[in-house]
Amino acid sequence: MRKLILAGIVLLALAGMGVASAANLVRNGGFETPRLDENTGFVECPDGVLPDWAIGGKGIDQIRTFRASSEGSQSLDLSRIGTGSISQLIPTTGSGSYTLSFDMAGDPSCGFTERLLMVHWGDQLPYGPYSFIPAGYPSVGPGGWQKVTLADLPGTAGGTGLVFEDVTSPSSACGVALDNVIVTSQEFVPIPEFPTVMLPIGVLIGVLGAVFHISRTREQ
Repeated sequence: MRKLILAGIVLLALAGMGVASAANLVRNGGFETPRLDENTGFVECPDGVLPDWAIGGKGIDQIRTFRASSEGSQSLDLSRIGTGSISQLIPTTGSGSYTLSFDMAGDPSCGFTERLLMVHWGDQLPYGPYSFIPAGYPSVGPGGWQKVTLADLPGTAGGTGLVFEDVTSPSSACGVALDNVIVTSQEFVPIPEFPTVMLPIGVLIGVLGAVFHISRTREQ
């Protein structure tokens, strides 16, 4: 019966806690919008064509069937006719801490030379360059992507700028492949539904455990 009491205490404790927010703060992080026709290999994206992202440099390509994505059905090539970039303002707070993850690869169509990616997070020093050599991955399919994770990133009140920049040299029409961009908050936030359900359950389990424990004690 002591286990029932302990279980009730644990549920009561959890009722007063929150959990780390797992919601992706990046909009269109899988580049699934706009949805390309299923028979489209890729489309060139000058500035303004990719929703939620600002496009810089010499533009990018949005990929559909030209090669396999790391998740979903679409991905990006950060080089249209030369190295390009994308950027987005991520909603953050000055007291928050954040984790960024993304999948990268490289377009092997122009050869197996090294592709290089820089990541900019607010006013922090740039992260990278991250390297990918597409040798052995002619279609950049499963296994041809590598995941990069940056943890404990500081937030900025009013939002933090996130930039992915292809810095491959010499540049060409075959650049860094990018997909599955995710930013999550490491702050603990309360979830109202959890205490509403768990508080009475925790109290009930704790009371039952205490009653059974007292009854057994008296019988002895």
